[in-house]
Amino acid sequence: MIGRTAEMFGRSPEKPEGEDLARAGGDSPGDMALDTLAAVLRSMAEFALEQDGVDLSTFRAVAEAWAQHVVLATSPPGRPEEEAKGRGGRREWEGVRRFVRNYCRASTKRVTEVATDLRQVIWVFIRNLRQALDEDSQVDGRLQVQMERLEQLVHASQTADLKREVLDAVTMLRGILEQRKEHHEKQIQALGAQVRSLGHELESARRESETDPLTRIANRKAFDEYLARSVEIHQAFGDAMSLLIVDVDHFKSINDTCGHIAGDQVLQQVADAVVKVFLRKNDFVARIGGDELAVILRETKLGDARVLAERVLARVHSVAVSTQEGERGVTVSIGLAAIAGGDDGKTWFDRTDRCLYAAKEAGRDRLVSA
Repeated sequence: MIGRTAEMFGRSPEKPEGEDLARAGGDSPGDMALDTLAAVLRSMAEFALEQDGVDLSTFRAVAEAWAQHVVLATSPPGRPEEEAKGRGGRREWEGVRRFVRNYCRASTKRVTEVATDLRQVIWVFIRNLRQALDEDSQVDGRLQVQMERLEQLVHASQTADLKREVLDAVTMLRGILEQRKEHHEKQIQALGAQVRSLGHELESARRESETDPLTRIANRKAFDEYLARSVEIHQAFGDAMSLLIVDVDHFKSINDTCGHIAGDQVLQQVADAVVKVFLRKNDFVARIGGDELAVILRETKLGDARVLAERVLARVHSVAVSTQEGERGVTVSIGLAAIAGGDDGKTWFDRTDRCLYAAKEAGRDRLVSA
């Protein structure tokens, strides 16, 4: 287990939270950034979720080893310590990014699998409960028929004592059935409340698995599913629909000159600006790539979608990022296409993507539609 985890992440002994690492250099911005990244890695270890095939204690040790590598430039996890001397203080940043990315992917996969398994167990339970209740209902129906026959026999009898005894038995049986019915109704209400509560928890887990953690809008998985459903609705009813792809202009340059933290803030602000334009319940906004967002508009013709896309361009102009030279404005390019007869999800998306490419080729900060 440890060897497998070390192959993925590296390994190193654990270090207590909050222990300072002796290092020359003082509190320069670079040192603060290294300390911050090391703290992030240790927080990942402290609050780590389960991952398939990975022991949590080993994972925490590997995360601590990466934290020490970031701060002290020690050898990356899983490599001989002598290698650090030959590296001259250089850090393996790609290894750090790969470690974080692998953890996020593995933990998300594990949460999704657990939620799916729990959902299946609950629905099996519901089916079995429903079958049991149906069987009880059939038994009660046969019992009721039998009691009615007894009543008929009693009324036809000439013996007063027989009538009285049988009527008492019928009365008693009816009382038992009423009590049984009340008991079952209370059980069903209690079970219904539990099922609804579990359903809410499962729905929350599902939404979380389909949400982009940075922008808090839908992720690519949710987009693909919504796109497929939208195409099916169009094929069935012929509803007008439009698709937008929004790409942040010169995003790589923003990351390179202002840093990844500033780049993340730009993505968050752009996502907020886009969401504020599309306020209808069935307007669907998602992050589908590093700096790309997509919007699916049901029951929306191309002309109406074009007006909304122009509003997105205007709103994004209020987004800015701080640089050493001052505030730097942010713009986006937008591709827009209406769904056409015979389109599937791929052909519709590809036509929209070609419009986006044309907008960028034409100078960016603009909309191209088809």
